[in-house]
Amino acid sequence: MKYEVFNKLELAFYYILIFFILREWLLPIMMLTGMGYVDLILLFIVLCLLISLFRIPFYISWFVKIAYISWFVIYVYSGYSFFSNEAIQFLLNEMFYNLDLIIQGNFFYITNVFQSVLFFLLMWMLIYIVHYWLTIRLNIFYFLVLTVVFIGILDTFTEYDGTVPIVKVVLLGLLMLVFLFVKKLMLQSGVPFYWHKYFQLVLPILVVIGLVGIVATVLPKAAPQWPDPVPYIKSVAKQGSLFEKTAKKVGYDEDDSTLGGSFIGDDTVVFLAHATSKQYWRVETKDVYTSKGWETSEDYVLEQQISYGETIHHSLPVGPEEKKQFAHIEQKYPYDFIIQPYGLISVQVSDKVANQVNMTMNLQTEKISTDYTGDYMYHFEYSTPEYLYSDLTSTIQRPIDESIKEKYLQLPDTLPRRVIDLAKEIVEGKENDYAKARAIESYFATNGFRYETEGVPVPEEGQDYVDQFLFETKYGYCDNFSTAMVVMLRAVGIPARWVKGFAGGEVVSSDGELKTYEITNNDAHSWVEAYIPKVGWVPFEPTIGFTTNRNIQYDFETDAYQDEMLTVDEDTKPEQQKDDQEEVANKNNGEFASFMNFINSLLHFFKYGLIALVIAGIILFLSRKRWLPKWYSRWLKNQQIDKTNFEKIYLRLLKMLELKGLKRKDGQTLQNFAKEVDNLLDSPYMSQITEAYEKYIYGNKTEVDFEKMKECWENLINRANG
Repeated sequence: MKYEVFNKLELAFYYILIFFILREWLLPIMMLTGMGYVDLILLFIVLCLLISLFRIPFYISWFVKIAYISWFVIYVYSGYSFFSNEAIQFLLNEMFYNLDLIIQGNFFYITNVFQSVLFFLLMWMLIYIVHYWLTIRLNIFYFLVLTVVFIGILDTFTEYDGTVPIVKVVLLGLLMLVFLFVKKLMLQSGVPFYWHKYFQLVLPILVVIGLVGIVATVLPKAAPQWPDPVPYIKSVAKQGSLFEKTAKKVGYDEDDSTLGGSFIGDDTVVFLAHATSKQYWRVETKDVYTSKGWETSEDYVLEQQISYGETIHHSLPVGPEEKKQFAHIEQKYPYDFIIQPYGLISVQVSDKVANQVNMTMNLQTEKISTDYTGDYMYHFEYSTPEYLYSDLTSTIQRPIDESIKEKYLQLPDTLPRRVIDLAKEIVEGKENDYAKARAIESYFATNGFRYETEGVPVPEEGQDYVDQFLFETKYGYCDNFSTAMVVMLRAVGIPARWVKGFAGGEVVSSDGELKTYEITNNDAHSWVEAYIPKVGWVPFEPTIGFTTNRNIQYDFETDAYQDEMLTVDEDTKPEQQKDDQEEVANKNNGEFASFMNFINSLLHFFKYGLIALVIAGIILFLSRKRWLPKWYSRWLKNQQIDKTNFEKIYLRLLKMLELKGLKRKDGQTLQNFAKEVDNLLDSPYMSQITEAYEKYIYGNKTEVDFEKMKECWENLINRANG
């Protein structure tokens, strides 16, 4: 068998083993992340290995790999035909959108499409590195160690069982190490290649590896002798006990069964609200507190069909007829529910989707669901509820419906007694339910509580969420404050429910009285509604830093007016006061705004320039073996050789030859290497240059004929480039 043929078969054998090792990298990632299309990703690995095996030119291999990645993305994420204009537009939109996010540093928000592309690029680079280790270094040890460590970490800290995979990897890795080590010894010693002798050297080691593997499998295994370090590591990393729940991304979440833990901010816009004033946007309520979070009672669900323009029957009060308003919602995120203002009367959708949107209201949670999640606009008619202060503070006892009591006074049997005692202590001396609710609402602002989104703990097993917040941590975000208030209201006999939705957002434009509010994931919020006997459900806002949207009409003089005004939303300030503030702000910020506009106009240019530089840098790096030798050749030709730079230029010459594929072996002398180069290039020049170099270095700066060296230099470079 010819050496070249054997070398190709040997490399193919290595690549088969590498494929099975990479498969052990891929499968646990797929299992833990839920990623699909494993066969297509494995096919990409096979494609890359075949391209490396047959040394296909880089411009063809790049084209094939990029085409495959593009096809995968289009096939999996779009459903378009690969050669259609829509598919090309889809790829371009995804690329520019995600590159823009990367330039802005918003790595957390890159799309699944771009994450898949990055994963393919990672596999591409990994196979390139493995190819280098196999063909140049003849050593796969570090890759083997990384694989074993990777599987070991996954086996230790996740539910993945790495027992069998780690044995496979070790045996395959040892097999490769044996073949590579023997080949390296033969090359270094200069022994002529005979394939039967090659296998004679390898066979005894393979037999030993096989016997060790069999014995290790058959023999009984001792029990672990060391204590499990995982609980200790988790506790040190603040991931165990209180911190077991990792930070989650802020936004509206359907599942509230387990509250607590930190969250990461997200300023992605979810909808635009065109309304005359800022307000809370309601989605649904929940009634069952479980000591860990909120659920909906398991009663059978009653649903009511919502018709466009018809009055919606709601448990919430509605404001006066003469104060009706209209609001318009532009949906930017595919929610399957309708965002509601307080005092909702009716809802309509834009004409172009009227036949596609069906709406139903869950009479238990008052969530209005839709079966259409595309971009569209819907319109509300509403009148903000007004509460007479005399009705809120009335001491006349009215019976509360038993169904409301049963549903909204529920508390778990495990609720610690000190929570109930604290609630009673807070409301002591208050004469009516509204005064009691206000006392609990304002309790948090005056008793050392603080608003935090980071480092928020999760209750331990057997620990109550509200009890932990009230007595141990005293910090958290809206879920902590609102849940604590609902529980304490129920503890003193006031029916209360937990409400989810969005806070008012920020004004981004205005057209007369109509303002446009931008609501993002950061505005996802929870608050409280308490049942006050004479007026019904009233909203309360216990979270520090947020303001309520209660509209109270004071029908008699009371000192409570000023106290209520401290919690009034800023958008309810008198118009003249707001206009004066806006005028001053505009005057002070005018010059700065114009400067920032100029900077933003330049940013677009710099952004795409940076993208072009990054792409050019990647291309130059990956194709360096083609252009770098030519650069070295030109640099060497233009150098004036003398005693000041002879040594430096000689070392550059070795580097140029290495890039050409003529690399000096470990332990090989310069003279032997020079003869090898001359034999390959059919020239005497490398030996002459090397002889002069050794005399110059080891002969205490012996005089060298640099003119002759210059000539040899140029001839050698010409031969190497030819």
